[in-house]
Amino acid sequence: MANPPTNVRVRPVDRGALPELYDIAAGALTLDRFSAELLAEKLFENPRPGREEYAVYLAEVEHRPVGMMQSIVRRGDARAWMGVFAVSAAYRRQGVASRLFETVSSEWAAAGVESAEAMAVPGNYLLPGIDPRYTEALCLLERHGFERFKDCANMVADLHKEFDTGPDEERLAGLGIDVKRAGPSDHALLKEFFDRDFGEDWLVEADLAMRNDPPALHIALKNGHIIAFSAHSGQNREWGFFGPMGTTPASRGTGVGRVLLWHCLNDLRRAGHRTSLIPWVGPIGFYSRYVSARVTRVFWRYRLDLRRGASENPPSARG
Repeated sequence: MANPPTNVRVRPVDRGALPELYDIAAGALTLDRFSAELLAEKLFENPRPGREEYAVYLAEVEHRPVGMMQSIVRRGDARAWMGVFAVSAAYRRQGVASRLFETVSSEWAAAGVESAEAMAVPGNYLLPGIDPRYTEALCLLERHGFERFKDCANMVADLHKEFDTGPDEERLAGLGIDVKRAGPSDHALLKEFFDRDFGEDWLVEADLAMRNDPPALHIALKNGHIIAFSAHSGQNREWGFFGPMGTTPASRGTGVGRVLLWHCLNDLRRAGHRTSLIPWVGPIGFYSRYVSARVTRVFWRYRLDLRRGASENPPSARG
């Protein structure tokens, strides 16, 4: 690595610095296309301000903006995330990203953080991990002790036709299962459902989907209780963003998940999207079978154990 510039200045910034942050991020993240408005959503629109703390740092050399890094801290769980980060191409391998990480990791230490992940910010992520084609980002993470622990994939579905849910909904009705778009009167049922089956992180994403008009959340009910849900457009709306979705174990195999998925994709098609992005996919076969979705990107997930010193977190030996 070249000698780092001695005049790197790192400072916290707010939404007023969005033009500089967007220039850096859009110039560095060349595999991704996003608007300044979407970047602002990722960096500054904290869906849980009472639980998570957002911070964004800008690196400058001779008053020129050259790098940025986002930090998210969840003190109650002693967890943190390195959100969107980028360095202008001309200033890479000069210690700018490391200077940013020193600032962020000092914040984590002061907050008592025990583990951190790269990207994958719950409820508000640009990417669910690191695309390995951003090789310099991988090198930065591994140099600072992050270890690769899992992979995940994004899929894309074409929305060239409307999905017909009628026959399946008639069959489900015969099983006592009703499918509908969620409304304001369903908030108590949704909270009960997520508290019982899927947890707070997905409840937040469902709440974000409910903020759309009409609500971008479809649910299935049996005996007055929610047994499955499917959401879209809670975040990253310009990408035709689908998810999350889930079905209780006892209701799997009924086809209810497929029907809810189709309702969401029909919504996106009617809104003018030609494709839908299905991120952070688990059941690849499900989406391939029922909407002919295809894997378009693979991401590596990285985690840092701060309970050990950085020198005790050796770079991953994979590859």
